[in-house]
Amino acid sequence: MRAILLLLTLALASSQAYAQCVINSFDTVSKCLSSTSITIQGPFTVPKNQVINMSGLKSGTKVTVKGTITWAAGTLDKTNYLFTIGGSGVTFDGTGATFDGNGASYWDGKGGNGGVPKPKMFRSTLTGNSLVKGIKILNAPVHVFSIGGSDTTFDHITVDDSAGTSKGHNTDAFDVSATNIIIQNSIVNNQDDCLAVNSGSGIQFLNNQCTGGHGISIGSIASGKTVSDVVVQGCTITSEDNGLRIKTISDATGGSVKNILWKDITLKSINKYGIVIQQDYQNGGPTGTPGSGIPISNVTAINVQGTMASGAKNNIYILCAACSKFTFSKVSISGASPSCTGISPKPQGC
Repeated sequence: MRAILLLLTLALASSQAYAQCVINSFDTVSKCLSSTSITIQGPFTVPKNQVINMSGLKSGTKVTVKGTITWAAGTLDKTNYLFTIGGSGVTFDGTGATFDGNGASYWDGKGGNGGVPKPKMFRSTLTGNSLVKGIKILNAPVHVFSIGGSDTTFDHITVDDSAGTSKGHNTDAFDVSATNIIIQNSIVNNQDDCLAVNSGSGIQFLNNQCTGGHGISIGSIASGKTVSDVVVQGCTITSEDNGLRIKTISDATGGSVKNILWKDITLKSINKYGIVIQQDYQNGGPTGTPGSGIPISNVTAINVQGTMASGAKNNIYILCAACSKFTFSKVSISGASPSCTGISPKPQGC
């Protein structure tokens, strides 16, 4: 009987240890990857050229982050992610915690286009009604959230790359190539796109605040890529180069952008363009000649209000070769004049 009780006690202890696991150093990461309840307990530092990969979590796993996790500067490039998470029905709760990417060791004004190698920060391949909430990302070297997968909500996220000023190039906050993604109630201060949807559908960007970067973007859309059914609503965009933007690569073909809704948007002191839709994009700068290979259709703007900064270019700028069904209402952006070509009929404000 005693032997049976001992075996039962050991089995129970083993089961509890399996279900609950604490990561308090980089060396303890691997032992917790099979658990369904994981706490990442900072403070600790991930050694240089090392990453935390939690891409294969069990269905329904809960990950809780406490304190600050810092990644030591190294030589990883943009093909690497400092933190990766994946699985179905996963909850990642970083409320009150910080991931620090040590960006000042990388920022050189060249981002992912050159200079010192720079790793991306946070990759998600989550699916199955997963949730990422509360985490603060501080000083990402380059792109912050790279979102794939599907059916995941990102809630109350803070992205603070404000220390990068003009040197934190390509610090895109949310790069999305996924389906059925919600990003809401988040605060971003960076030096590139607040949101960049590169492909996918069913993407909602709700009640977010964006400061200091390039605006809320669809694209740039490359050959064979499609974007549809995107809602941007209740957002405030402050001191960004652009407010709301759609950009397709000038010589790209075989893709499309359709069913885009911008609603209840406040623009404050926008530096270049309030609303910009262009089909002449290239990484080195716009060509001035729009291409027709990625048609843009069914774009709706409702209640977009705000101001342009002194010296801004256009409150609305449209340069199209294959655009249709643009519907703007209650659009009022003061401080600059519009320039709209290649769209007929012209929407309100043009």
